[in-house]
Amino acid sequence: MLFTLMSLIGPLSGIAGFLYLADKPEAVSEIMLFAAGGILYSVFQDIAPQAKLEKHWLPAMGAILGFMLGLLGHMAS
Repeated sequence: MLFTLMSLIGPLSGIAGFLYLADKPEAVSEIMLFAAGGILYSVFQDIAPQAKLEKHWLPAMGAILGFMLGLLGHMAS
């Protein structure tokens, strides 16, 4: 029952964001930037165990910084 109610959090948050943040594109972009960073970290956290470092954050953070450097280089060219 609890998980069924928890599944409504996503759609309700989407509706609340649509209603309250529709006229605040800066706030929406900040939220999306934060969420994208979390997704990137999660993805690279799954890739990082190949670096043979147990329970260490440096490989995932290095992958994110490398991704950011490549993205900045692409945007500058």
